[in-house]
Amino acid sequence: MDSEVDSSLFNRSATQETQDTEDSVKNSCTRGRSAVATWIHSRPGQAENNEDPTEKYCIHCPAGSKIYYSTIATNFRRHLKVHKIFVNPTPSTIQTTVAHQLEQLYLQAESSSNEASNLEKAVFQKYLNQDVIDEALVSLIVVQNLPFRTVEWPEFHTFCQVLNPESATSITSTHSEIGKKIHYSWCSNKDIIRRKVQSAISSVHIALDVWTSPNQLLLLGIVAHITDHQEQYKKALLALRPIANHSGAEQFAVLLPVLKDYSIVRKLGAVVGDNATTNDTLCHEIQEYMAEEEGIKWDVSRWRLRCTGHIINLAVQAFLFQNALEIEELELYNEQEGQGEIRDKEEKRIKFRLLGPLGQLHNIIVHIRGSTARIQEFTQLAKRLVPLDNRTRWNSWYLMLIVALELQSAIDSYTKSHLETLEADYLTP
Repeated sequence: MDSEVDSSLFNRSATQETQDTEDSVKNSCTRGRSAVATWIHSRPGQAENNEDPTEKYCIHCPAGSKIYYSTIATNFRRHLKVHKIFVNPTPSTIQTTVAHQLEQLYLQAESSSNEASNLEKAVFQKYLNQDVIDEALVSLIVVQNLPFRTVEWPEFHTFCQVLNPESATSITSTHSEIGKKIHYSWCSNKDIIRRKVQSAISSVHIALDVWTSPNQLLLLGIVAHITDHQEQYKKALLALRPIANHSGAEQFAVLLPVLKDYSIVRKLGAVVGDNATTNDTLCHEIQEYMAEEEGIKWDVSRWRLRCTGHIINLAVQAFLFQNALEIEELELYNEQEGQGEIRDKEEKRIKFRLLGPLGQLHNIIVHIRGSTARIQEFTQLAKRLVPLDNRTRWNSWYLMLIVALELQSAIDSYTKSHLETLEADYLTP
């Protein structure tokens, strides 16, 4: 809080004003001292000049001009910069005391190095918790996708030891240890998830899908949805397992061991998947297994749920693209693009033009992204790129169109400068 100043203290001559103000403010500050150095540059408002006596007015503003006033120290310090006056807030009593104590400790350490050094080590070591350090290190490397060899960087250890000089023996410097620590952390967290899904008051509903990783691994993602004992909805990734293919039988062969591992086979509820027929096969495999091995009636017609997002996506695609052949061509194009197998670019451009303005816009964006020089040319016009549609992000066409509408003048200028190549894709107003 900023201190208040009694206006009667300032009824002095102009020549004494600054010195007297400083003394007065120092004596009257009862709600904090951080504003002392600020208010010595102020005076109270003068009623005879139609000023507010409760405000503080700048003594450096020239007569005849509008004089700045405020009772907020931060704002007043900002104004003083106009007069080339830079005020640093006066340290509080606590800050001054702490700084003094630290100074004394370091002086004491210099005079009796052995005793102080042992005390210092004990203090630093007190705050080293190996389990917390390992968990934080694993989280840093996994979440930020850092290489395991981060722990072999001298700069990394230098940074850690600047924060705590005794951390040298607590942080591994061998990258092979990181894999072990990640596995241990994963097992520990997996046990927590296992207990939560086992104690759920609802059935354990499963959502799953097959995805291809950036390094071309085919993976089955399995996510559990439950209501816990506090009647709160929870979800958790149970597994991300390699899978040989998309077939329903193969998905079941990967899913079943996961359900057994978490001991939730008999708690299985709905299975949510997209509209691929392989998911129908998967659910029939589950129904058959439940009946034969668990003696449970798990009815496909009841528990096989379809992904609403996928249904909406199919409906929108049917609206945007005139027939299934166009969608098939679109998916084939994107799939080949993702695998780097572009055989005949011009033929694909022609096929995309069949989609009308959507396909023409797609061709323009592909052209922009075709070389570093063209990317730089367009970003100079628009300050950003237009996102390109793809078949795995279901709202990608929407995002592409929204951004394209915002950047239509830049797209028009770019297209005109490359009209020889993009004339057939030119978009009219």
